Amino acid sequence: MSSSCLVLCPQCWMGDYCIVEFDGACKGNPGQGGAGAVIRDSTGVVVSRVREPLGFTTNNVAEYEGLIIGLKEALEMGYRDVHARADSQLVCKQVNGSWRVRSRNLYEYYERAFVLIEMLDRFEIQHVPRNCNTEADAEANQAANM
Repeated sequence: MSSSCLVLCPQCWMGDYCIVEFDGACKGNPGQGGAGAVIRDSTGVVVSRVREPLGFTTNNVAEYEGLIIGLKEALEMGYRDVHARADSQLVCKQVNGSWRVRSRNLYEYYERAFVLIEMLDRFEIQHVPRNCNTEADAEANQAANM
């Protein structure tokens, strides 16, 4: 990841927070899918990587699953302040409330993500360019190929 992509503490968060970089991948859309996430501590050091094969699914579902597995991992590691980042404009804007979730199929995943978000003390999500999400992308692609 280039140093221009790693923006730590965008609002000067203090204390023990983590960055969850997440992504989803599909071999075809719909197709064989996978979800991946990279967890970084507040200094930007990778502290965990997670991936999950999803079977036959859509790319948007895979993107939501990336957020979900990243949040689960952060919570299991004891983090309660999370800054999430992804190259999925759809997921980022739906989760931050800028866009409505119109698809009934996606609403289930949106709700699952919010159950986890509500367990946090602080949460924000940020859309980043694709070249700033390469590690999470690699995890998702590995999962889609499992």
